[in-house]
Amino acid sequence: MTDMGTTLLIWAAILGAIAAGSMVLGAIVGITTPMSNATVGAMCGFGAGALISALAIELVSPTVEALAHADLADRSTEIHHFVTLLIALIGGGVIFIVLDQLLSSHGGYLRKGAYVIAQHAKNKSKRQAELMQSIGNSSFFSSMSPDLMHELLKMLHPKFIVQGESLFNAGDESHELYIVRSGSLTLTHTDGNTRVAERGDLIGEVSFLAHQPHSTSAVAEHGPAELLVLHKAQYELFAKLHPEFAGTVRELASERILENKRHLDQSAIAKQQWADMAIDALRTGGTEVPSASDMNTMKEEHSNAGMAIWLGNLLDVIPESFVIGTVMLSLVAAKSAAGVELSFFDVMPLTLVGALFLSNFPEALSASVNMKQQGFSTTKIILLWMALTVICAVGAAFGAYVGESIPHAAMIVVEGIAAGAMLTMIGSAMLPEAAHLSSPNMAGFSTLVGFVAAIGFKLFE
Repeated sequence: MTDMGTTLLIWAAILGAIAAGSMVLGAIVGITTPMSNATVGAMCGFGAGALISALAIELVSPTVEALAHADLADRSTEIHHFVTLLIALIGGGVIFIVLDQLLSSHGGYLRKGAYVIAQHAKNKSKRQAELMQSIGNSSFFSSMSPDLMHELLKMLHPKFIVQGESLFNAGDESHELYIVRSGSLTLTHTDGNTRVAERGDLIGEVSFLAHQPHSTSAVAEHGPAELLVLHKAQYELFAKLHPEFAGTVRELASERILENKRHLDQSAIAKQQWADMAIDALRTGGTEVPSASDMNTMKEEHSNAGMAIWLGNLLDVIPESFVIGTVMLSLVAAKSAAGVELSFFDVMPLTLVGALFLSNFPEALSASVNMKQQGFSTTKIILLWMALTVICAVGAAFGAYVGESIPHAAMIVVEGIAAGAMLTMIGSAMLPEAAHLSSPNMAGFSTLVGFVAAIGFKLFE
């Protein structure tokens, strides 16, 4: 390799280190002085807009312009290059998705807030589906549509009792409604009558609706049991929102008290009345942000999530770094063809490097907080981000090295795959993150500002 070739590799490595260096800064800020969500969201939007602009200008535009200005003799070749670019873009997106899903399954999704929300919704949907499958055929739920049953299940919370444990005893105050999800409970009335509540059965509805102490005891005599619980506070909230619902419940409670006095077992009718009224009143929905408890649960499910977070960011860095080297090399070729003496700043793709620098900062900031919560020491976190900076520098140098030795058509494939992966990452993570952390208008405007800023960088190249 010539001295100039070695110099170009060093320049590319420096550019890669600059682009990734903001990760170390973001990690330090995230651990020591966390920024507001709105600020991080705006930065994510800005970085996303800048990256979209940079990728369009530096990676897609050259092939499009070559096709637009090709003469008749070269048009067939340029069409082939254009189609190749389109296929490579799609391929890069697919590759990113496959690798990202692999890492997310091991906790890598914790590196981005938008990923966490999506995974939380996915986990919750899975749990809801399991609940519906486990108790959907019971007498209590049999007449409900899947949508109505799903709405009811959103309001319920799990409770576990071991064999021999009492759920409640006769005379205890009634503050909750219970549905048996698994196992069974033996209910013993004060008059000595007993019955067994099994999967899907409602427990404690009479005392709950009548605001009276329990007239029965409920014991898990035959093994452990899992219950779904509706708390009185939730019931009262819906009663205030739906006065007609409250009136119907009071009427039902009166009827049930009279039935208990006559020792008539009309529980099936009462259960169905309660189910019909509850379904009419329980109307919740929308995308939920996971609570602190939800976050802890998600993190505890992945003991190696800290490294998965780091590997996820490595997945983002690899295409970024490679593109830095190839784009720098294209600037070198253009400057050399124009007879300009080469210098570091003449061949610096300011648009791309600046966009990557700005986008990597908030990404590392939020990811570092999650890594800290996973038990990583501050020193280890900083060292890991420094390692990513070195990897980015090596990747940029490798991109410049490869760019000198492979044909133009092959370079289109490589750059297309890298651009497709980066664009997929922007759409799946950075833009949702911006909209989640800041207001939608702020996310949109900051994305626009980033896009304009990246175009403006071209004035200094």
